[in-house]
Amino acid sequence: MDVSPKVIQIKDRTKRLHITKPITKMDYTVKTILTNSSWEYVDLWLQRNNQRMALMYWKQAKSFYDASMLLPIESRPLTAYYCCMNAAKALLSVNSVSVNNIRHGVGSEIKDWNSNNTKDAIVKFYNSGILHELSLYFRETPSAEYSIYDLLYNTPCIHRAFIVTFRTPTELFIPIRDTSYYVNTETNDAWIQFLVDPEYNDSKILKKIPSTYEVPRFFKDSEECVLRCKKTFKWYHEPKDEEQRASNKTEISKYQPKIRKNIHYINGTMRLWYLKKELDSNSHVIDRNSITLIYAVFHWLSELVRYDPEKFYNLKSSNQYWLLHEFIETALNHYVDEISCEITASDIMMTGYRK
Repeated sequence: MDVSPKVIQIKDRTKRLHITKPITKMDYTVKTILTNSSWEYVDLWLQRNNQRMALMYWKQAKSFYDASMLLPIESRPLTAYYCCMNAAKALLSVNSVSVNNIRHGVGSEIKDWNSNNTKDAIVKFYNSGILHELSLYFRETPSAEYSIYDLLYNTPCIHRAFIVTFRTPTELFIPIRDTSYYVNTETNDAWIQFLVDPEYNDSKILKKIPSTYEVPRFFKDSEECVLRCKKTFKWYHEPKDEEQRASNKTEISKYQPKIRKNIHYINGTMRLWYLKKELDSNSHVIDRNSITLIYAVFHWLSELVRYDPEKFYNLKSSNQYWLLHEFIETALNHYVDEISCEITASDIMMTGYRK
């Protein structure tokens, strides 16, 4: 696609830079990791980096994951939650957060939930515990209260299932592609830029994009819908020395966590990125990432199947059961993928085939 002569895609030597899966930090010296299982790669990474405690939690998480894959849907939430919890402990341990004798950080009153409506099922994020520390790590609101309905609505990997189930809510995520960094070679101002999926190139939809994005001036007449972030960072297009190269990596590393608040992905063999809409009048929108959302829902499900399995079985007769079934089937793999990238500060992708 044509761009202004002053604007080019950013390269670090020969590598084109694009948005990456880790949220808080990214190791740009490492190539994309291609593997069919991130479990082994993270295990090796933790060993190489002498993260003994984190490695112990990671191995426990893997054992709970393996058990989950063997259990029926009625029992799986319990082991799936403990997988999430121990993987979270591994991430926190790598980042020097003590998790010894720490509580879950989340709770719900299962006994008070007497309907099949997930809008009535409330989850509380406490002001201490694992989920609290995760929220602080991702710079999110540390304590809050949400319905299961809202938590599921904001989870990208099952959002399509949510919209099919409830039909009336506004779709939250806009598919995007070619999420690359660009720089104005005259000013050294750089930013993230991407294409909107043609199906979503609609004026009504684009009115809901975050206010921090705009259509670049030199794309105003383009048939493709291009969006760029108004927030910029400094990037030396042709660094003269190591100091400028180091400055480039520092600046882009500080920039990415800011933009990843609005940009989410779904794990798979391709890079599937989504821009979250800005819906000020929609009280169901939650400003959190998938890791904390999935953690909270699995905790609620684990308590449901453990303390009141009859309520879980009653859900089978409701129109929401398929949505919960899809969550249990898909969310754990997404959680593991996302937290693996976060632990290692690496882009981890599937190889494109299954053994």
